Amino acid sequence: DALGDQSRRDFRIVVVDDGSTDGTWEWLEMRAVTARRPSLSIVRQANRGQGQARNQGLRQVEEPLVLFLGDDIIPRRELVAEHLAAHARLGARYPLLAVVGFTDWRRSEMEVTPALEMVNREGHQFGFAHMQPEREVPFTCFYTSNISLPRPLLGDEPFDPEFAAYGWEDIELGYRLSLSGLKLVYHPAAAAEHLHPMTLADLFARQRLVGRGLCTLRKLHPELAGTPLLSPSDPPRWFGAGRRLIPPLVPLLSALD
Repeated sequence: DALGDQSRRDFRIVVVDDGSTDGTWEWLEMRAVTARRPSLSIVRQANRGQGQARNQGLRQVEEPLVLFLGDDIIPRRELVAEHLAAHARLGARYPLLAVVGFTDWRRSEMEVTPALEMVNREGHQFGFAHMQPEREVPFTCFYTSNISLPRPLLGDEPFDPEFAAYGWEDIELGYRLSLSGLKLVYHPAAAAEHLHPMTLADLFARQRLVGRGLCTLRKLHPELAGTPLLSPSDPPRWFGAGRRLIPPLVPLLSALD
């Protein structure tokens, strides 16, 4: 609905159903019949994770520019227009350009606690507090929740199937593209909202999965071991005690948050 209400509608929506069992595919089939402008293309695959779902979606795309959104990301009305405007304005300066937009929480439909504010700003999920508008940002900001770039740069299977756990498959792609000269620019006016209610306990469980994804990234690119953009390879000295003491405290910390 939010994509259908964009101020620019000269685009096509591609949705990949990643093995749903809750009636999503049947709902998409109905929507595809009634969608006019923008049109809606749908494709289904067995459950293989978000990276392989995006690869599947890209195979349906022949347009010169592709915009990735997550399934819980609700675009604001000017999002598509702002992505297009940024590419038109910056394309001459950056021949290989990706535009990453701002993703806020969907504050009208969920409670945003201090922990959720932190993870959206300080890099645990997004690092928007450390990004300057209209300036280049590092590959670690290659967020496929809200990013656009030329379709030809991606090929047919840009997301590495090595990533079985949640997270990092987009950052790994951003790293490889940066080696090819891609410049990533932050354009906050291309804004969307993230509808994903989480408690601190939910976040703690999610970060365990993120940690496994980071191990995959390090295995694929050992040259990243010393970069300050990622967590250190060696855990801090308090880690052994922390992994015993922190988990029992998570329910209390979550309630306080």
